[in-house]
Amino acid sequence: MSCPLPADVFFDGASGVPVAGAPLAGAVSRLLAEAAVKMPAASLVVPDDFVRVLIVDVEEAERHPKEVEEILTWKFGRTFGEPAPALRISWRPAGPGVSGTRVLALAVPEEAVASWEGPFEKAGIRIGAIEIESLAVSSLGAAAMGGDGLVLWSRGETAAVAHFEGGRLRFLRVRAASDAALAVQELRLTASFVTAPDAATAEDTESPAARIPCAAGPPGSPVVDAFAAFRSEHGGAPVTPLSLGALLPGTRVASGRADGAELLAALGAMAGGD
Repeated sequence: MSCPLPADVFFDGASGVPVAGAPLAGAVSRLLAEAAVKMPAASLVVPDDFVRVLIVDVEEAERHPKEVEEILTWKFGRTFGEPAPALRISWRPAGPGVSGTRVLALAVPEEAVASWEGPFEKAGIRIGAIEIESLAVSSLGAAAMGGDGLVLWSRGETAAVAHFEGGRLRFLRVRAASDAALAVQELRLTASFVTAPDAATAEDTESPAARIPCAAGPPGSPVVDAFAAFRSEHGGAPVTPLSLGALLPGTRVASGRADGAELLAALGAMAGGD
């Protein structure tokens, strides 16, 4: 089921992250009335620019979680500015880094996340997990590539790229994408970093973005189209499209309901392992 959100449902909070206003509760009520089923728990998928992403290296991160929390709180505090808001932080190890264990972390101000969860809780629905759109979709994209490569997702004002090795998320970057050419340049730098951190030659910094396996979507995104053109010009393989038809053939969508990108994110969130 789907329900369109009113145009004024979100406004910028003190930290710049969208906060949900009263109209969200009305949208949730209409959706539940239409679904006509009891829903005790759910996952919530939000746009990529609703959260902040950080990658850090920490010595023996899994053995010292308190130290990791302190480091992330300090670094995210600098990201959000002073005075730093109360934050909800989630992190996980992402394999070996340059020095120590690579830690991938996401943070959102409590003010914002409470406003997203509140209308669902009042309706009797516990939000078990909050996930950004690109990570939800990447659970499907990574599987389509056999667990290795880049997953590019560019919808709205951002371009997010996730790097997987052996089915494990190793790197995530979310950037503004108002200019497709600049976004492709950022993707080239990201591909070079995740595949050859010590690369120094022009050839090394250009070829990874063309040759590394890549799944990208949604179809029609200016950034995806520009990146596909770049790969074609440099002899790279076509990107695997992140679309319902390509990833989940046979899936039927009722006319007039949520678009393919929204459904893909929802299905990816349900399919994700962690």
